[in-house]
Amino acid sequence: MTKHDDVPDIIFSDLTQAVMIDGHRFMVEIFRTSEDHSWVLSVENEFGTLTISDNPPFLGDTLAWRAFEEMVRNEGVKTLFSKKEQRALGI
Repeated sequence: MTKHDDVPDIIFSDLTQAVMIDGHRFMVEIFRTSEDHSWVLSVENEFGTLTISDNPPFLGDTLAWRAFEEMVRNEGVKTLFSKKEQRALGI
């Protein structure tokens, strides 16, 4: 058995995609491992900053996607940028 045999596979949801919101590009990744069936939501902004949500764990990939939509609806895209990035963008 090699060291790589111990590494679980990463399984990406079909909902993983690039999206444009208010002129900003985001890469939304929804994934889980082969050992854990709960899904993780990861959103990367145009600066490469990640926002990751896995608490509570998402029991389905559509629940993770809905959490992303709700986050943007309730808090706006501003929540996906650091304070420094917000100042640079003027948001």
